[in-house]
Amino acid sequence: MAQTSPTLASDSGSGQAIEQKSLKVLVTGGSGFIGSHVVDKLSEAGHTPVIFDRLAPRWHDDTVASVIGELDDVDALEAAMQGCDAVMHLAAAADVNEVVKAPLDSEACNARGTVTVLEAARRAEVDRVIYASTIWVYTGESGQRVDEDSALGVPNHLYTASKLAGEMYCRSYGELYGLDHTILRFGIPYGPRAREAAVIPAFVNKALAGDPLTVAGGGAQSRRFVYVEDLADGCVAALDPVAVNRIYNLVSDESTTILEIAEIVQDLVADVPIESTGARTADYVGVEVSGARAEAELSWTATTTFREGVRRYVEWRAVTDARAVESAPQPSKQLSKVLSAAATKLLPALLTALPFAFGIASAALLFTYLEAVHAIGLSNAEARTVGLTTAVAIILYLVSEIVLGRRRERRYIVGALAFVLIAFAAFAVMLPWSQDLLNLADPTSAVIVLSVTGAALGMALAATGVALARSRTSARRSPAAVKAGKRS
Repeated sequence: MAQTSPTLASDSGSGQAIEQKSLKVLVTGGSGFIGSHVVDKLSEAGHTPVIFDRLAPRWHDDTVASVIGELDDVDALEAAMQGCDAVMHLAAAADVNEVVKAPLDSEACNARGTVTVLEAARRAEVDRVIYASTIWVYTGESGQRVDEDSALGVPNHLYTASKLAGEMYCRSYGELYGLDHTILRFGIPYGPRAREAAVIPAFVNKALAGDPLTVAGGGAQSRRFVYVEDLADGCVAALDPVAVNRIYNLVSDESTTILEIAEIVQDLVADVPIESTGARTADYVGVEVSGARAEAELSWTATTTFREGVRRYVEWRAVTDARAVESAPQPSKQLSKVLSAAATKLLPALLTALPFAFGIASAALLFTYLEAVHAIGLSNAEARTVGLTTAVAIILYLVSEIVLGRRRERRYIVGALAFVLIAFAAFAVMLPWSQDLLNLADPTSAVIVLSVTGAALGMALAATGVALARSRTSARRSPAAVKAGKRS
């Protein structure tokens, strides 16, 4: 074992461990239900936890060191264990229903994952591995009292078999390599942060939804539950040197049936009906597990009654749900964000297309005007006169804009020329030589009025188009647009 570690190092010759106040502890599964509470309790006790999990920490910020990795990666585990005095191995496939659905993955996590952790600890010269097992390893008749020295029968559930295999690997590594261990057989944990599939969260969810609570086989199965914060205290207590190579049951002193759980949830949450379903295959029989050794050697007992623990969970759940509702984006805000994002993307395209769209609309408007002029009964010569007047006015206006548009005094010149251009467009094309050349009509009052109106309409449309084009050009040349162009 490592002789450089300041904590839990073996005193050669005596075999006794030296106790120090502060330990650096790697917690596998530290992002999970039990693991996150163990991390909290380690910090409260003055120790330095390091999280190793396949998921990023959900309940802790950057003040707690964390490593993202898989249990089958021995190199990553060894690297994460450098400088650690102990490993709290909590990572496991703990949902018995999921174990049944995915036996290969569950075995790889619970059994082979434990071997990998032990091997990494041996290579990193960690002093001790504390292994989270389960009271499911006990077999026997319902109501039979068992303790850590009771004989273990052949397991009838894959979950039990995989956890029991982990215990055997811990003992084997101790015999072969001198790696110390502590085995903690957990009671059924419950409390804040529990996974939704666990019995109490599942019952609470159903009660909140108004659905009936279903109990398998009548709900007579007995459990030794343990409140998760009490359980985390027990894990920290197991760091004591007295726990080296020992086994402890971390359970409460009260047995609770599944039916009693349903009745408590019914009382605390909602008065929904309770229904019985068929019994589960290889279900835990509910032997009475003694926690006397943990109380005697670790001074640990579960202090939270089951009903109080459920009440705390329901209270925590209400606060968590309320926060989730508050932090959820409101529909109106979401809609405004979507519209804003859409406008940001569409606006440049619209600005680009606007002059072209305006040009098409202007042409259509002028065509409509000329058709209306023709519809009132003008001769072909008269209609040709109005159309030519309008076209000449637009051309002359655009020419004046091109020639004079950049001059400072352009607004006055263009304004003054507007009236001249309209008059010129209306009358110049109706001079005798132009009438003969283009076969135009004589300048009657009706033709004059219609020509002036068409010229004014054409020039107004041309002026608006010029203004749109200039505003688009100005937007492209604005400081913000220039900066954006440089960034891109």
